[in-house]
Amino acid sequence: MKWSELSILEVADLYRKKELSPVEFVGRTFEKLHELESGLNSFITVLESEAMEAAEEAENVFLRNETKHFLYGIPYSVKDLYYTKGVKTTCGSRILKDYIPDTTAPLVSKLNNCGAVLIGKTNMLEFAYGIVHPDYGQTNNPFDVSKTAGGSSGGSAASVAAGIGLFSLGSDTGGSIRIPASYCGISGLKPTKGMLSLEGIFPLSPSLDHAGPMARSSEDILLIMDALVPDFLAAKFPNNHQKIIGILPAEKISEVTAEVASIYKDALEKVQKLGWTLQEIDLKYLDFTEEMVMNVLLPEAAIIHEKWISRKNEYAPLTYKQIEAGIVHRSLDYLKAKNELVNAREDVDRVLKDVDFLLTPTVPYPAPDEDPPLREIMK
Repeated sequence: MKWSELSILEVADLYRKKELSPVEFVGRTFEKLHELESGLNSFITVLESEAMEAAEEAENVFLRNETKHFLYGIPYSVKDLYYTKGVKTTCGSRILKDYIPDTTAPLVSKLNNCGAVLIGKTNMLEFAYGIVHPDYGQTNNPFDVSKTAGGSSGGSAASVAAGIGLFSLGSDTGGSIRIPASYCGISGLKPTKGMLSLEGIFPLSPSLDHAGPMARSSEDILLIMDALVPDFLAAKFPNNHQKIIGILPAEKISEVTAEVASIYKDALEKVQKLGWTLQEIDLKYLDFTEEMVMNVLLPEAAIIHEKWISRKNEYAPLTYKQIEAGIVHRSLDYLKAKNELVNAREDVDRVLKDVDFLLTPTVPYPAPDEDPPLREIMK
């Protein structure tokens, strides 16, 4: 297996056996970054000297046979809306191009306390709002740099998929972890609301925001979550026997491309080979999800950005257009949508009483050339 394809536990084991040096592994990570970054554009800030210093410390620890967390010496990155004390946090915008926080997001602090090695801050769509700022440019897909890596956590997805760090922290408000993870062929988790702290993460829409990890496998995701949430792996996860998998009726996913449909069909067949049962579900609010989300997101984002409304020329044009739309958004629509979201969540909870998992395509098509607009909000 190539060094860049090793899992977190495999690297951790090699460190402890002294068959792989943290200095060597982190150094190779930066070699990969320098080799590929001109095509990917996945980082805004690279922390090479700081990371190599941390790797040297980790190497000395393992040479002394000290017992450390399994993330000790493991290289990772964070989306550039996580606050990092003394290191720029731009949110992919000219507005914050020189902003240096005096605090670090608690999730990043937890990983640093475990000994994980922060290699840099990843590129993203401006303020996670669905549009790339021209100052930073699009993050490209490591499998085909003529395609997008997706957003808004595109830099995190592309770097992990390319083997530049073993994992990354992203954020998800309306798909910003799941979409780029799908485009780049990695695993991404939008955890249960409130499971991971949003403190020290620049908000888009507080009612909808989630923090979450991105890695090359679901096994690595579990390990990261265990580092971030006490006793996460001690929870009772279901076994593999006689599971009921909820799927949407065929007409609800009729707009997916033939390629996505084929992959989804293969996934369903593999599930059935495990002896699991497929059961169609009915989500009452599915057809109204986009409308609900936008009715909440637009005004909440506008409140956050109102203080910068006079700095129009520093935003990407469509980002500013969305902020303007949120400022004039009807309060009645916002309040209705907040109530509808409660009902929609209860509807999903209802479905999950009868099935163990939901299995659907993440996106209806493979990675496109550019990130599609969040929505045509003003005709």
